[in-house]
Amino acid sequence: MMDDSFRTGDPADLRRSAADAVTHQLRQELLDGTIPAGSRILPKDLAERFSLSIVPVREALRHLEAEGLVMTSRQRATYAADIGIEELAGVYDLRRVVEPEFADRSVRLATDADRKACRASFQALKNAVPHSAQFYAAHRDFHWSLLAPAASPVIRIVLEKLWQSVDRYMALGAKRLPEHSTPQYIKAFNEEHEAIAAAFCQGDADVVRALLTRHFVQTEAAMRKMFERLASNRNANLENVSAGRQKADR
Repeated sequence: MMDDSFRTGDPADLRRSAADAVTHQLRQELLDGTIPAGSRILPKDLAERFSLSIVPVREALRHLEAEGLVMTSRQRATYAADIGIEELAGVYDLRRVVEPEFADRSVRLATDADRKACRASFQALKNAVPHSAQFYAAHRDFHWSLLAPAASPVIRIVLEKLWQSVDRYMALGAKRLPEHSTPQYIKAFNEEHEAIAAAFCQGDADVVRALLTRHFVQTEAAMRKMFERLASNRNANLENVSAGRQKADR
């Protein structure tokens, strides 16, 4: 469902083109797992859902394909881009190379306004409903606040693709593994980010670099375990289905 502001004619959304509005809505649904990874996307169904012609829908899907969120097969079928353990190493290899380095530089260049922005972005993350669209946006904004004093907008464009992958991993964990949404999990998540924010605001570049690096190593390891558990659960379900069929055939 498209957000209410679009359907009810809110002026802010009416100024946005139909294609941009569809892009925005589908991006959120792809990132938060509402549209599952690997699922088929039918432009005709989307056009009916949004009460639009097929043209803006196809334009929106082209934008999302450029962002890496959807893919088109050789048969011209459109799918939500899959996420898997193969992509995980590349995402975190790049994050470990880029983000601690720019955060180190940012600490040394940061002004009072930059430190205020970091504190505000952490507070927004802490206050957001876990695993909501606002939560993922606040998470990206927090990590950008650590880099903004030293990094150019081009760096953010590159990192946005990595962060989108991270959002999808987190959403997958929240949907499939209940412990990823427990108060204890969210508390630990917030404490980890709060420590990074505190070091940044105290001007301790070495601690920021070390905490970010550890954060990425631990997060990658946790996500690997998540994929292993999901694969194990899937195999167990397949075995149960197979056993049930064999029993029924007797």
